Formats: sequence, structure tokens, C-alpha cells
Amino acid sequence: KTAFTVKLVKFDDAKKITLIKELKNIIPDINLVQAKKFVEAVPQIVKADIMKEEAEKLKASIEAVGGVVELE
Repeated sequence: KTAFTVKLVKFDDAKKITLIKELKNIIPDINLVQAKKFVEAVPQIVKADIMKEEAEKLKASIEAVGGVVELE
């Protein structure tokens, strides 16, 4: 398998604001309001069709701020 999808499936409520800020940095052209709605509507695809190395980095950065991620 060469292409992976990073999916946010749930998050730690106590770290929600930090997660929103992290997603704003990860997803281009998204503002804070959109990032908040994105987080509140889990499960959500953060990025699709990316290499395993990039997917692992995204997973680590999201998990570091309280997100729970699945790689598909």
C-alpha cells in the first residue's frame, strides 16, 4: 500500500483548543472557525492519498495534541 488517509476519529476534550490550532496549521486554507467545526464533526479525514511517511508524521503531531487518528 502506497497511499494513506489520515482520519481524526476522536479527541481529548481537555485538549480541544490545542487540537484545533494544530489542524489549522496542517490543513491549508482553513480558519479557526472551520477548524473548530472540523474537530466537532469527527470522524473526519485530515489528509488523503499521502505517503506513509507523511501520514505517520501527521498522526504523531495530532496525537501529541490529544487527537486519536486512524491510518487507512
